[in-house]
Amino acid sequence: MKISIVVPVHNEEVYLPYSLSSLKQIKNQVSEIIFVLDNCTDKSEHIIRAVLPDVKILTLSKHKWKYYTAESFQYGFNKASSDIICAVGADLVLDKELPSIIQKSFSDEKVGTVCFHYLNYDLFSPWLRFIGTYDNIYKMIIQHVRKEARHTGFYAFRRKMMEEIGGLADSISEYDEFCRRTEKADWSVKYIPHTNTLHLRPGLTPRKQYLQGVARAYLPDYNYVKTLIHSFIHLKPHTIVGYLHGKRRLRLENCD
Repeated sequence: MKISIVVPVHNEEVYLPYSLSSLKQIKNQVSEIIFVLDNCTDKSEHIIRAVLPDVKILTLSKHKWKYYTAESFQYGFNKASSDIICAVGADLVLDKELPSIIQKSFSDEKVGTVCFHYLNYDLFSPWLRFIGTYDNIYKMIIQHVRKEARHTGFYAFRRKMMEEIGGLADSISEYDEFCRRTEKADWSVKYIPHTNTLHLRPGLTPRKQYLQGVARAYLPDYNYVKTLIHSFIHLKPHTIVGYLHGKRRLRLENCD
């Protein structure tokens, strides 16, 4: 079973020294690593070539989609050649066991997509690091209570399945929509609750919280009460603000 890793990059020179170090550890266990340089104006490409000179580097300079993240990932997915494709953020420090976890997870032929848990660790803000630690502990506890599959932006999937159901949609939460389509097509979505992967830019800043709230306004499984409770439990007050603004925007779009 061959594995391709796809990493979109948009001015990630601060995070790449950490993420590339973890990719270097597993590069001999995967078939290819593909970087998609999305309108980079910093030293990201130079850093990548210095650490991983043999990887495939693609350039995306013009966007046709509304949501750039989804388009960047899909651009890389289309160029991947392996049986399994793994979506990785340039701000992730990967678990060195990730290739073997993927191999084991996809040994079940019914599994179409596998989502992975990660731990928050903000590089720069002690306050966000504190909130991230609280969030990590909460998630580790709740995982023992809630066993259902979860949709995360750190995931892997079968190329065969993507060709069957289509790639990512031009969506504000492309991975969530992709996982839902996976399930509708009678493929299984699996969640791995324990991987030693660090997210160095967790969605804890006010702007990230706000955008998460906006995304929830467009997703069918989230309502006001759920989002309010989530904002309270996870110490994310800006999420509920984003949700309310997103709902207002959605109503205006429907009126048009």
